[in-house]
Amino acid sequence: MDLAALANGVLVRPAGAAPPVAFAAEELARYLGRIFGRRPTSTTAAGPPGDWLVLARNAAATRLPSASGVEWLVEPAEGGLAFVGDRPRTLLAAVYATLAAVGCEWSPDGEERIPSAGDARRALPRLAGRPAFARRAWASDIGTWHLGVPERLAARLPDDVAFVDWIAKSGGTALHFIRHANDAVWAVAPLVPELERRGLAVERGGHAIVELLPRERFAAHPEWFPARADGTRTDLGNLCGARPEALAVVRDGAARASGGADFHVWGIDVFGGGWCACAACAPLHPSEQALRVVNAVAEGLPGGARAFHLAYHDTLLAPRRVRPGPRVWAEFAPRERCYAHALDAGECETNRFYRVALDAHLEAFDGRVEAFEYYGDAILFGGCAVPLVDVIARDLECYRRAGVAGVACLTFGTFSLLAHGANLEAFARGVHDPGSATGARGRHAARVSREAEAAVADYLAALERAMAGVVRHGDLLLPPRDPTAAERIRSTLARLAASAPALRDRLAGASGPRVDVERACFDYTVQVLAAVETWLRADAGDTAADEAHAAFAAARAQLHAVAGASAGTFGAHDLEILHFAVAGMLRWPDEPMPRPFLGRC
Repeated sequence: MDLAALANGVLVRPAGAAPPVAFAAEELARYLGRIFGRRPTSTTAAGPPGDWLVLARNAAATRLPSASGVEWLVEPAEGGLAFVGDRPRTLLAAVYATLAAVGCEWSPDGEERIPSAGDARRALPRLAGRPAFARRAWASDIGTWHLGVPERLAARLPDDVAFVDWIAKSGGTALHFIRHANDAVWAVAPLVPELERRGLAVERGGHAIVELLPRERFAAHPEWFPARADGTRTDLGNLCGARPEALAVVRDGAARASGGADFHVWGIDVFGGGWCACAACAPLHPSEQALRVVNAVAEGLPGGARAFHLAYHDTLLAPRRVRPGPRVWAEFAPRERCYAHALDAGECETNRFYRVALDAHLEAFDGRVEAFEYYGDAILFGGCAVPLVDVIARDLECYRRAGVAGVACLTFGTFSLLAHGANLEAFARGVHDPGSATGARGRHAARVSREAEAAVADYLAALERAMAGVVRHGDLLLPPRDPTAAERIRSTLARLAASAPALRDRLAGASGPRVDVERACFDYTVQVLAAVETWLRADAGDTAADEAHAAFAAARAQLHAVAGASAGTFGAHDLEILHFAVAGMLRWPDEPMPRPFLGRC
């Protein structure tokens, strides 16, 4: 089978197929045309049921292979090439996997490398898709699109479309639009058709129980809303789950908002304050109050759609007194974990706590558990460069062995590509095969500089080792107030500052615009973490917080001067908001960010 010869043949798809099948056929023909200078003639046939394509020398019928036990299959058959998927999305994944085997490379920023006819691999073996996780999703906060400012939305949409395209090309399955209180929509409308034509799921929901139970209902029905410890009702927080009427309003609202897809039912994004303390609710742990709501939502979702219960902050402990319904899944989100170690690292006291929590959810939900990870979280990491390639590889293997069925990764638009590009590549690879995630460092280094790929990869590995001492306590810019833990963090930050010149020198032999951005991101990281270390040495206080804020602003300005548009809307607008918020919390006398658990490691 010579792929170059087949490029001059016929590409057959089933008549009446779903739009993503037609899209898959067009993508295959388009790339074959770019590689070999000719594209096959497209046609349809009333062939067997299912989602398939046949690339052959002529339109004669070709027997389709069985794809039992795999998501997709590409197999030489009767002088042609047959593509079979278990659904339209996986058929498209089969096409992209074939093109990658030929030599195509794609980037989340939209850049691609297409081989010439002379360099392309023409004879292909049988290919099969057996990913480690069934759901391989990405997630982003709706608020970061700045939908109320049309020029900001317009500026970022081309990058978003490129990222959606990369989700499909890297074998992803979904994009979750996370709604928070006061967001006005459940999805970013211009991206929905881009996702749908590729067969990617459009997932909705988030920290939005406050939207599903409208606050304006409080005046007429205060009993639907949470009670404080003194028994008074408040429209702050989530709801009173002991009230069937309140649950019905939330259930019906979620059914309308879901679009028929899986729906994420999360409480308000606060730690210890969103749940009800009435006599009926107080005996239940927050996770049990939350699950009672999710169970109600699941009953109203259409078809086989799932409802996700979030294990996060004060709902991190597995529920015991409330059982999940059959369509309710747990979404395990260990945000304040230690990112210096894999989740199953026995030497890490912090992550042992989270691993026990994961196992408890696997038991409580009869294995219906997925993970929500923060490898591209610009808020958690304070905008700092935090490569986690080795940790991601070990994490995903841990999740796979534990029986976790799917994984999602939070991102913040192009800023996550700037500060965490290697992490995004590692996640995209590792959800198919955790062991392949380590190859992301070299792939990302090549994107930064083909000429200095080895030097950039060496820098990324060294930076990952150096940052390991820093990413152990949750939010990077908010160190714990416990004196022992704070001093441990301060001394680690001081060592990082001392090693910074040598780390930066690892990029000395590299040049180019992307290398300049990599350096600028490193400089920003060193400067803001130095400000945190100075704040710790100054023993807190308003003056120290003001000085830290000024240092944040100076570092941000230097980053903008180099990164420009590549910092995206988060870098241009949200990073400043984050710095204001952090500076305010540094002024607080008590711990501003409670952590479920912080141990030694």
